[in-house]
Amino acid sequence: MIIGFIWSLKKLPKLRDDMKDIKDEPHSLPLMSIIIPACNEAAHIGSALSSLLQQDYPNMEIIAVNDRSTDETGEIIDKLAKKDERIKALHIKALPEGWLGKVNALHRGVQLAKGEWFLFTDADVHFHRGALRRTQMYANHYGADHVALFPKVHVNSFLLDLSVRTFGLLFLLSTRSALVNRQGSKTPMGIGAFNLVKSETFRKTPGFEWLRLEPCDDYGLGLMINRAGGKTRFALAEKDLSLTWYGSVREMFKGLEKNLFGPGLGYRWWRLALTLLLLWTLIAIPPLALVRGLESGSLPLLTAAIVAFGMNILLFFLSPEKGRARLTALFLPLGFFILALMMLWSGVKCMINGGIDWRGTHYSTKELKKGQRVKF
Repeated sequence: MIIGFIWSLKKLPKLRDDMKDIKDEPHSLPLMSIIIPACNEAAHIGSALSSLLQQDYPNMEIIAVNDRSTDETGEIIDKLAKKDERIKALHIKALPEGWLGKVNALHRGVQLAKGEWFLFTDADVHFHRGALRRTQMYANHYGADHVALFPKVHVNSFLLDLSVRTFGLLFLLSTRSALVNRQGSKTPMGIGAFNLVKSETFRKTPGFEWLRLEPCDDYGLGLMINRAGGKTRFALAEKDLSLTWYGSVREMFKGLEKNLFGPGLGYRWWRLALTLLLLWTLIAIPPLALVRGLESGSLPLLTAAIVAFGMNILLFFLSPEKGRARLTALFLPLGFFILALMMLWSGVKCMINGGIDWRGTHYSTKELKKGQRVKF
């Protein structure tokens, strides 16, 4: 199954490749409202906003939502807003009860938006020149109501690269990404770095109030668009979008505390136990079979071990990646082991705390279960 999935990834469209036969039509570029929630993003928000201001898209407004930041995020947004009237600063001082901070920020941003299209993106995403124009033309060409783009993620170590790419593989597998662009597909998709949505279609959905307690709001947005009858288009966009997701594996453990046990496993301990048992069994079988086969001279065990290790080598050659990134295919068992530990850590933290702590606010397991919308 994994080999088939890796092969299907090679067929996922790349934005720039799909754009080769699409003619530039400047007159067809409508007003785009870019909504960016930001909580303590002083390290990234300035350069991220600057990358948007340098776009060649002629008709846009940027709604930068400072969500209760305790660093200089708000000051940076205000400073840039004074220099460029395309930026509208919105400062949130308090979080309403029963809302996740980011979802509330997106909800408040939508209330100010005037565009025919809404772009929901994160405060650490950097846009390469022409990205907005290309994506809007892409949406127009395919008649899409929603375009989700997968960005390039910068990493500073091989272990972090392995962890991030393994998470990406599991995400794309669990969301059935290879099916999204098929004719008549009902498979939803959503990416936090880039969700471009036609405002008319968005207003047919329940809105962010439906997702007010959903940690995976980005995929939840795609789910809402899907249920409203909208057409989604998904593409890889490593040449158009980039971000530094986490600075280390330790940061990744911390950052995914809120995601892996909830949307991934439905806050169910038996699902966590079964998932960990399955992952660790798959990881352990090949080396154990090899050792046992050598000790006993068992041909079936040796054959099973050789086949298992051979699959990893095959994944290396099938991988759509290049260079160092391609080596992660050889070390996928280690990547699965790290992700399994992250799942375990997420579950243990949730049990100890009786819920999740996110951006200075505690959310109980009971209310999170009640507000859960995304289930993989």
